[in-house]
Amino acid sequence: MRRACSRGLWVGLLLMPVAGVLLGSGTAQEQDLDRVAVLIRQLGSPRYTEREAAGRALTLLGEPIIPALQKAAAAGTDLERRRRAGQLILAILPPLRKSQTTGMELVRFNPAQFDMGSPPRESYRRSDETLHAVRITQPFYLAVYEVTQEDYKKVMGVNPSWFAATGEGRNNVAGMDTRRFPVENVSWYAAIEFCNRLGKKDGLPPYYQITNVKRQGDSIVSAEVKIVGGTGYRLPTEAEWEFACRDWTISRFHFGYSNTGAQANLKPSPGAGGYGGGPTWRSLNRTAKVGSYNPNSRGLADMHGNVEEWCWDWYDKDYYVNSPSTDPAGPRTGTHKVVRGGSWLVAEGNCRSASRFWRGPGQGAYNNGFRLARSP
Repeated sequence: MRRACSRGLWVGLLLMPVAGVLLGSGTAQEQDLDRVAVLIRQLGSPRYTEREAAGRALTLLGEPIIPALQKAAAAGTDLERRRRAGQLILAILPPLRKSQTTGMELVRFNPAQFDMGSPPRESYRRSDETLHAVRITQPFYLAVYEVTQEDYKKVMGVNPSWFAATGEGRNNVAGMDTRRFPVENVSWYAAIEFCNRLGKKDGLPPYYQITNVKRQGDSIVSAEVKIVGGTGYRLPTEAEWEFACRDWTISRFHFGYSNTGAQANLKPSPGAGGYGGGPTWRSLNRTAKVGSYNPNSRGLADMHGNVEEWCWDWYDKDYYVNSPSTDPAGPRTGTHKVVRGGSWLVAEGNCRSASRFWRGPGQGAYNNGFRLARSP
């Protein structure tokens, strides 16, 4: 009886300082960090009840303690503490995040290892798709949809899209409501600025530092960009993009090996021998409303076709041969940025999960948009 009471008293004492942190009782930040450290150490306690109580207390603290848990999960000799810290990260992070400003939804992806690139016999394979193992060590979020014209105008105050009522391609979308069409004609630099501006509106710190900005009209054609880090919106790395697109599939597309025109907004391969056996459907020859085609198994729409999507990485055709196996983020320098997923403008062979293309960061095009990521 005494033993049970003492355990109950210990659990109560353990939770008391946590309540102080949650309620903002004026406890100094250093003390808060010390208490979190104590709870994390307690995850390796020889007593099961103490480990469980520490886990519950840490869960209540939520996302702000994720960095401390990541550090605990990545290093140390106490395997039980590392295991529990990793489990808590996934328990704390919700499966879906939403932008307060735009309503944009983002899906959580957990750390994992996958094979990036394409096998040698894949049709339409290019030499820059060397198959190699990649390990993603940190969870991340990726948007369900490409950034829409409505999203972009709400944040930036303009809509640069070609396929809009005010764009040069307005005849192609006459009478259509294009607010939920993907924004396009956006440079990489403008996409970076969008990430920071939306983050500010949502109360998140900017992920990037942008200096020496040169504009041409409403677009940024040149700038210096540095990663500050944190929880603000950002562009996905090329590895994150492909991992999220595939979601464990090894086929040419996340929906399989063939396309009939019903799976994605893209052009058929010319002549017989295309994935669908030939051009058996008529191309839209324009963008389409996001989500018009079935998403992948994690709910991500338009990963193939519609608009090609900016990634963070500089492009190098030989990068896969020498890239790090853990959290690759592209070469340190370059002249062109990676775009992924293909678009309405190109044939299906260029829209595969492994397909890599590039574009100058100051350029925008009517088949070029982007999708947001975020680190917890």
